[in-house]
Amino acid sequence: MKILFVIIDGVADVGTPETQFKTPLQLAEIPTMNQIASTGLAGLMDPVEPGLSCGSDTAHMSIFGYDPFTFYRGRGAFETMGSGIDMQVGDIAFKCNFAYIENEIVKLRRVDREFPEWGLPLIDALNTQLKTSIQIQANHATEHRIGLKVVSNDYSGELTDEIIGTDPLKDNLPLRQAKPKVQSEKAIRTAKIINELSDSIHQMLSEHPINIQRQQQGLPTANIVLLRGCGQRIKVQNFQEKYGWKGAVIAPTAIIQGLGKTIGLEWHHVEGATGDYNSNFINKANKAIELLENDYDFVFLHIKAVDDAGHDKNKDLKIKYIQKVDEMLSYFVNNIKLQDAIIAVTGDHTTPYAYGDHTFQSVPFIISKLSLLNGKKNDIQFNEISCLKGCLGRFCGKQVMQIIKQYSS
Repeated sequence: MKILFVIIDGVADVGTPETQFKTPLQLAEIPTMNQIASTGLAGLMDPVEPGLSCGSDTAHMSIFGYDPFTFYRGRGAFETMGSGIDMQVGDIAFKCNFAYIENEIVKLRRVDREFPEWGLPLIDALNTQLKTSIQIQANHATEHRIGLKVVSNDYSGELTDEIIGTDPLKDNLPLRQAKPKVQSEKAIRTAKIINELSDSIHQMLSEHPINIQRQQQGLPTANIVLLRGCGQRIKVQNFQEKYGWKGAVIAPTAIIQGLGKTIGLEWHHVEGATGDYNSNFINKANKAIELLENDYDFVFLHIKAVDDAGHDKNKDLKIKYIQKVDEMLSYFVNNIKLQDAIIAVTGDHTTPYAYGDHTFQSVPFIISKLSLLNGKKNDIQFNEISCLKGCLGRFCGKQVMQIIKQYSS
């Protein structure tokens, strides 16, 4: 049995007076997802546990059956591995972005989304021009973000992820000093090393020709790297050993790539898949078809643009990209030759467009077989209200893979 598992990042929402309390899923035209909902099983899923607002990293860990309360060590390692940097168990890394600082105040946490023109040369500078006692390796991740691995030559194996990074999390607040989360020798030493690194980065970037030019043009300079989400490479049971399926991941978003690699899903590049509003969804569907029709039993396909629209507080854009996902699924259904294949669709958390950030509400989950899609239907649709009527009821993310496993057997 072949399985396509689609996670639409941030797809769930809440109703508002503006929409007569209908959610974007209820307002969108999504015939294929409604077809899956009405011919298979449906329910509402709490990604980690009821009432918990979670990030994409912890939500995905839970959904794939890896308890985040046991295994989670920060998102920096996922982001960095997803950017293409190899990490060993025990290495530490950060999810980072270039920022603008003035008189120790972070004026702009994100300098500019038009990243490649100025950002890629600055990443090269991080890798080649820093004057510091430690080694780092940086790489472009997704949009304006970078992954950054830290290796201490003097204290090999003696760094820890038990520190708080330098990001103040909001504009116009002081740059944080890295601090230990616990009063251990390792944590104290690591925080000291990271603060020295942050100072060295600031000095080098402030003198870089790109930033001198930006200053002359009246543009904010990218003169600091905010080091956040310190995490280390974790060791977990391999996905194929755990579930018996050879698995692949289609996800241009670095943090999801890195998580997939961590659990043993093989990442596959898709031309035109960018992890943002410009991503080519049909190419992603074609890659899923190719993988499932050949050696792979399970393909996880991640969609990010819907979540971006929620964060950007854009209702119409969120509806538009939900409908683009449905078009992608329609293409998949009509072009794959394996009519016994299974499709499961869900989200990883709620990102209400009216709020612009993650919240705690449940997300809809549906699963069906291609061979059933033109058969007898019920009245369930893919949205936050209707799916509660499904036979799966309400359940936690850690049960998702067992539901898929049972449905496929």
